[in-house]
Amino acid sequence: MRRLVKVWGFVCSFTALAFASCTTQRQPPPAEDHATDRPNVLFIIADDLGFADLGLYGAEVDTPRLDALAASGVQFTNFHTAATCSPSRAMLLTGVDNHRNGLGSMREFLTPDQRGAPGYEGFLNDRVLTLAERMSEAGYFTAFSGKWHLGMAPDQWPAARGFDRSFSLLEGSGDNWTSVGPAPIVPELTFTRNGVQVDRPTGFSSALFVDELMSGLAQNEDTDRPFLAVLSFQAVHWPHHAPDDMLEKYANAYDEGWDVIRARRHARMVELGLLDAAGSTRSRDPNVPAWSSLSAERRAVESRRMAAYAAMTEDMDREVGRVLDALASQGELEHTLVVFVSDNGPDPSEPDLAPRAKAWYTAHYGDLSPANTGRPGSFPSYGPQWAQLGTVQLRHYKGSSAEGGMRVPFFLSYPARIQGGRRTDAFAFATDLVPTLLELTGVSGAASPPDERFHPIDGRSFVPLLEGERDHIHSDGHVTGYELMTGSALFEGDLKLSKALPPSGDGRWKLFDLKQDPGELEDLRETAPETFDRLMARYERYVEEYGVIHMDPDFDVFKALTTAAEDR
Repeated sequence: MRRLVKVWGFVCSFTALAFASCTTQRQPPPAEDHATDRPNVLFIIADDLGFADLGLYGAEVDTPRLDALAASGVQFTNFHTAATCSPSRAMLLTGVDNHRNGLGSMREFLTPDQRGAPGYEGFLNDRVLTLAERMSEAGYFTAFSGKWHLGMAPDQWPAARGFDRSFSLLEGSGDNWTSVGPAPIVPELTFTRNGVQVDRPTGFSSALFVDELMSGLAQNEDTDRPFLAVLSFQAVHWPHHAPDDMLEKYANAYDEGWDVIRARRHARMVELGLLDAAGSTRSRDPNVPAWSSLSAERRAVESRRMAAYAAMTEDMDREVGRVLDALASQGELEHTLVVFVSDNGPDPSEPDLAPRAKAWYTAHYGDLSPANTGRPGSFPSYGPQWAQLGTVQLRHYKGSSAEGGMRVPFFLSYPARIQGGRRTDAFAFATDLVPTLLELTGVSGAASPPDERFHPIDGRSFVPLLEGERDHIHSDGHVTGYELMTGSALFEGDLKLSKALPPSGDGRWKLFDLKQDPGELEDLRETAPETFDRLMARYERYVEEYGVIHMDPDFDVFKALTTAAEDR
């Protein structure tokens, strides 16, 4: 009989009534109907972590547990998500394109012509099934802990979308110790446990989410039901906070500045085989000054900002280790398939520096002094100057359809079935993950047959790639379309068609060969006009088939945010 993890003396104190209110209407099939050797799934989602921000991807940040996990599995170097949080998470949890699952645009940025249109509900709609709904139906115990960002109404919470036990932060970000929100339009955070709104428990966000996840899993002890556990970190979204010991470790780690450290990351990536030593690379972001041009005072401030980000990253790694150690102590780790992914690229925005918002941050966070950076009362962001360390050779950042916004760290470890110690540069997209997990867990055949009420999964399983049967996921001629707010793209093999509106682009369509040019330095539109025209035609078909409604270039973002705040 399987024994699931007991939390370190942490006992869930919610009443039976609260537990009953959180479960879905489906009752799990009898345990004897399910094989007990199906793997558990631990699905870890980082927030705004750049492609090059982990040790195994070239960073100077210590991430030993994640590095070891990747070494025991298959590391992807060409995995893509949407360029912002909620659309990515919607695809990662359903396998369905964001224009069908309800997140055709982020709720906060819906334009008047998008509001109310199919696929633009601004929350995970009822036309898709979540991974939890599919796996729960097949006999899995399902648990969620962390950032949700997929709907604010009770029928949109994790408890209503297939999770037997859940603890969720409904908004996209905020303070890591309290329920103070991230901006004037979201002044207070909302937390739920098992379908009931609750006050935020004490503790730093990463540790809190791990405690809550393990408490949820403890409810499944002494059964033979395998589990799906989704651990959705707030780290490393701004504000960048960390426990004191981590902040102290990195206190002077970035005194050399972004130019030196970015060059060092680049060299490390070449050493690891992540970059071609002979390939062209991007220079410093043109919007970022040379480190040597800064005053000593400014350098000290900037060094602290990156130190907070690095400290938060390593602390996340440490919390992942707590989960792995607990599973190992119970004999469950060898039966567990572990997935790690970031939801998009690094975030260059600096909301705390916006003139309109400074007074609000001062009033609600309390101590914005440089000396307090990363500690309670602070609100550190790090801007493009440090975000460029997370992309190194890639173009732009979170929010952009360029590679810096969409290409993210991803790996999967399951030594019982998948040979580890490998790396692949095969193109993969967020929608490919759900069908892969369904196949690896044997849920595909056990779940209900397709229902016309629900959109079919758009992605394709990459189990054959993981098992060495082929070196690609998508067949020749297959295209993956993408659109979100200010950016559009189409992928076909190594080719990428891309357009980004200001401020991350000029609004002009471009064509790139990502195999030869991952930094998107050479536009092939003029030299390969037939290919460009062919892919443009495919993109237009994608727009029609998926009901894409492009954002008006003149759309007033501030007004949209104000409207979203009023809708809450």
